[in-house]
Amino acid sequence: MARSASVPRRKPRLRTELSEADEQRLQEAVALFGLPKAEVVRRLIRASVQAGPALSADNTRAVVELAQQVRMVGRNLSQVLRAIHRGQAVRIEDTEPVWRGLHEVVAAINDELTEMTVAYGSKLRRHAGLALRAEISGEDAG
Repeated sequence: MARSASVPRRKPRLRTELSEADEQRLQEAVALFGLPKAEVVRRLIRASVQAGPALSADNTRAVVELAQQVRMVGRNLSQVLRAIHRGQAVRIEDTEPVWRGLHEVVAAINDELTEMTVAYGSKLRRHAGLALRAEISGEDAG
C-alpha cells in the first residue's frame, strides 16, 4: 500500500531478536538504570559513539549530590559578590584562601563527574564490544 504524501512518516524503529542471555542483560540494565528497555537501548547507542554520558543509578545519585554542592558554591559566590557591591568586602588579598578553597571544591567535583562519565561510558562500551580505539590503545599502554 502506497503512503500518502500528507501522512507524516513514523520515527525509525528497530525490531530485533535477542538471545535469552542478552534479554537477561537488557533486563539487568533496565533494573540498574530504572528506565524502559527502549531508553536503555537508545542510551547505549549514544554512549557507544560518545554522544553523551552514560550513568549508573549510583552515579546518578552522586551527580545529584554534586549538583547540591555546586549550588552551595554558587550561593557562597553570590554572597561574596553582594558584599563587594555593598562595599563591605575585604581586600582581595585577604579573600585568597576562600577563592582557593572554592577552586579546589569545583575541581574535585569536576574530577568526580569526569571519572563517572568517562569510566562508566568506557565500561559500557567494552561490555558491549564497542570499545573505542583510544580506549583499546590506552589499555595496552597501562
